[in-house]
Amino acid sequence: MQRRKFMIGVGSLAAGSAAAMGTGAFTSVTASRDVDVEVASDASAYLRLEGAGGPNAPYVTDDGSSGTLGITLDPSNSTAAGGEGVNPDALTRIDDLFVIENQGTQSVDVSIAKSGDNSGLVCFFANDAQGASDPYDESNGSTARIDGSGNDVTLSPGESVYVSLQIDTRGEGVGDGDELLDTVVVEAVA
Repeated sequence: MQRRKFMIGVGSLAAGSAAAMGTGAFTSVTASRDVDVEVASDASAYLRLEGAGGPNAPYVTDDGSSGTLGITLDPSNSTAAGGEGVNPDALTRIDDLFVIENQGTQSVDVSIAKSGDNSGLVCFFANDAQGASDPYDESNGSTARIDGSGNDVTLSPGESVYVSLQIDTRGEGVGDGDELLDTVVVEAVA
């Protein structure tokens, strides 16, 4: 019985000492640290966006001032042969328009969001390699739709994908001068 009283006494003494000395907790801390964040062109950013080159290079442009990627399929980017846009009531596919590369330090899930009057007629597909035999066939394992809800593509550091574009105006009633797509947002989430 004496031992029990002794142990209770020692325990009470230890608890009382801790309360008297404090537990090391604090109410608030404010600490200033240096942070350097710099904007880089699309080709040099952590998520690199750059034209893929090749025969479809004329459709991918740089705005000339901030190094941002643009896709132009309208009269302002007409071809030497006179082309000024995509056909109505047709399926248009443009392979390997641009590359998305993870130049960061961790894996990211990349997706594309679209806006515009007829943005549902435009689809983006990601491929593991340039020149895929059918960059729109998702059953081949190396192709994935990258736009729309739940269509993320995971890129590890150093990995890249080639992005192709499909525009399906068949039966949609769009005609000369109708705008299909206004903006595209490429999003990467770690």
